[in-house]
Amino acid sequence: MRHHPRRPAIGRRELCLGLPALAAAWTSGCLNGRGGPDRGAPSIPERVHVALDAPLGPYDRLSGVQGSPYPEVDEDVPHIEAFRAHHIERTRFPQDCPANTLTLAGIFPDERADPDDPASYNFAAIDRHVRAAREVGLRVLWQSSYDIGGSDRWVGLNLGGRPIRDLDRWSRVLARCLEHFSIGWAGGFERGIDDVEFLNEGNGLGGYGADGAALHAAFRRFLATVSAHNRRHPDAQVRPVGPGIPLSIVEWPALRGALDRMLADLVRSGTALPVLSFHSYGADTSPAANARLAREHRALLDAHGLTATELWNSEWQAGDFLRTHLDVDPARARSATPDERRVFAQGVASYALSCKARWQGVVTGSFYYRAGRRAWPPGQSAPLGNGDGSAGFFSPAGRVGALALQELLTHRLAQRTPQRCAVDCADDPLFTALGLRGEATAAALLASLTLAPRRIQVRLTGGPALTRARVVRIDTDAQALAEEDVPITRADDGAVTAELTLGALAAAVLEVQ
Repeated sequence: MRHHPRRPAIGRRELCLGLPALAAAWTSGCLNGRGGPDRGAPSIPERVHVALDAPLGPYDRLSGVQGSPYPEVDEDVPHIEAFRAHHIERTRFPQDCPANTLTLAGIFPDERADPDDPASYNFAAIDRHVRAAREVGLRVLWQSSYDIGGSDRWVGLNLGGRPIRDLDRWSRVLARCLEHFSIGWAGGFERGIDDVEFLNEGNGLGGYGADGAALHAAFRRFLATVSAHNRRHPDAQVRPVGPGIPLSIVEWPALRGALDRMLADLVRSGTALPVLSFHSYGADTSPAANARLAREHRALLDAHGLTATELWNSEWQAGDFLRTHLDVDPARARSATPDERRVFAQGVASYALSCKARWQGVVTGSFYYRAGRRAWPPGQSAPLGNGDGSAGFFSPAGRVGALALQELLTHRLAQRTPQRCAVDCADDPLFTALGLRGEATAAALLASLTLAPRRIQVRLTGGPALTRARVVRIDTDAQALAEEDVPITRADDGAVTAELTLGALAAAVLEVQ
């Protein structure tokens, strides 16, 4: 995770916006997100064809967030019921928590202590987060960050750590933590976590920098430690995940060689890698670029014969893309109008839905940064967000934001239309279409990342008899999904056609029954 002090990221941290372009678009009538023709919408619709008789595989919600339902800022409300109500499936923590509290540096604060003595550990703080996650029924990805012994450090505005000083001692501590979280050692949990991730961005915040050899040795030891735990406790296995390197498709050529060598070494040594993780940060984080990056990772894994290794994006967010794409001005965070906030919230949700749609069949786990407020360095107060919390998951006071609503939307899709179908539409990196079907229902997920409105004509063929349609959208004002019936045209061959308009940065689902 990286922070750019002069150009703060949006979405990953407290959302900031100041979008003159949005204000102009709103006054010109281009931001209407409702059904029907918007003023300024194109007269000729863009065409999307969904072939319901061409299945592609199951639909994966890729539901996951950074942060547990328990708040990391004391005055914020817990989000336990909100997590449950919006059907969030996975959580990753504790990155960007208060220093030396939830990380290994806080769990094992005295590096000279005995790793086998329960009194050497302070699990109280992290256990609150694990307990809250399990109460909701979340699948927990615990991060084994960073080194032990109160060694956390702030890197700018981000929590980081030093390179691991003593791998032997660190691995003994990690082994005991895994037992605490999985078999109840030192008053812990029975199956409290499901997965464990290596150091957060070891080549950056993890402290290793350009020392790839040392980082690789630490990752090897991490994998060996988790593997040994799983052999000792076959009924309480924890899946290792890593290495979680941040990059975009632009940085891929420079970093591919190191990953290639690491995978080759793991294969030669017979070291299992159940899940390869990466973080999409860098020069180009558009949904289309993120999809290309995922395919490159998948191809490299397959080239090494690691076809069973899953691919996860364990940290990502909309901020880098929306900042560069829309020239967001963080100075206007407090003065943004409700209309600007509303459309920006639509854009954050549209970005998330676009990425998840384009990752289908390639990425099998994702964790959006983040569910609630993060901790900040001493002397800096945690901002309240983008003004009203509409663009995040859950505000400090508990308001439901656009990102939580997109989780609700993907849950609806998975329940009603769990199978993906082939889609034919124009190749546009700022427009995403996903076709879905169920037993008696079909759907098209449509997401736009342009300020100009889009008029979309959807044609569905090869499916069951479909007679009525509705458009489902994210309504940040109502903090709910909004539904609106739309007319359809049914051809003699059974094909169904419907039209809708997407406003600026908007997403919607056309659901046909």
